[in-house]
Amino acid sequence: MNIRVLKREEIDEAKWEACVRSATNGSVFAQTWFLDIVCPDWEALVSGDYEVLLPLPVTRNAGIKHVYSPDLTPYTGIVNKVPVDRDLVWTMLQTIPYVNVRLVLNAHNKLPFRMAKRLAASRYVVLDLISDMERIESGFAPELGPVVKLYTEKKLTVIRALNVTEYIRFAQDNADDHGVFMQLKQLLPFALRYKSAGLYAAFDSYNQMVAVAFLLKSNGRLSLMHCAASDADLKGVKAIIYHIIRHNATSNLTLEFPFYSNEIGTCFTGAQHVCLIYKKGLSKWIDLR
Repeated sequence: MNIRVLKREEIDEAKWEACVRSATNGSVFAQTWFLDIVCPDWEALVSGDYEVLLPLPVTRNAGIKHVYSPDLTPYTGIVNKVPVDRDLVWTMLQTIPYVNVRLVLNAHNKLPFRMAKRLAASRYVVLDLISDMERIESGFAPELGPVVKLYTEKKLTVIRALNVTEYIRFAQDNADDHGVFMQLKQLLPFALRYKSAGLYAAFDSYNQMVAVAFLLKSNGRLSLMHCAASDADLKGVKAIIYHIIRHNATSNLTLEFPFYSNEIGTCFTGAQHVCLIYKKGLSKWIDLR
């Protein structure tokens, strides 16, 4: 298939979005509005009539362009609405027109074994919600017991009616990582506009807000993008996740923890997705972002 390198302004948005939405491995992280926020100068490889896509977040370091994985973007990789073989995936990666590359591929991107075994990998926890609540709960870690008890006794209450200003204010007061707030301030309004987002808050028995969480929904996935809590053990965030699971059990959704697998995700499940990390040039040795 013919592979073209396109600048952002050359991309046919309608065809691009149609591919992302119909592809099994499509996600919000490959949608144009999301890429425009996290990396306004992104480019892409396009094969055929937008049947296979590879977003290329591009930035400059010391005047040299390189491809990288932006903050709040756990993976991108090749998106395809038609079946492709492993050799085409490798060919597209080799076609990237820059010397320095660090890309986290999505879990569906498969490479020839001889290539895949050379690459590093990123892992994150996932929970399929197709089962009923009883079966899902049977996989919970024991430490979730007190959280479930607080929730069922209404000593922790979860709502989904938070506005962006309230979310950012609480997050700034209670989060350690302040580097993501500028992107959050841009992402949240757009995500709500595209009806892809859920902003949740947990309140204690005194009606004090104790936690917030931001999830993005796309292509059958719910991804925990950001959270903050006033307590070190994140009981409020775990209550939010429990609330989401209760309201989506038996659905054809997968809950992802791309940034919070160890702190939160492993309490709910041990299942993981593996994303290969393709590196080339100096990006093999140093972070050039």
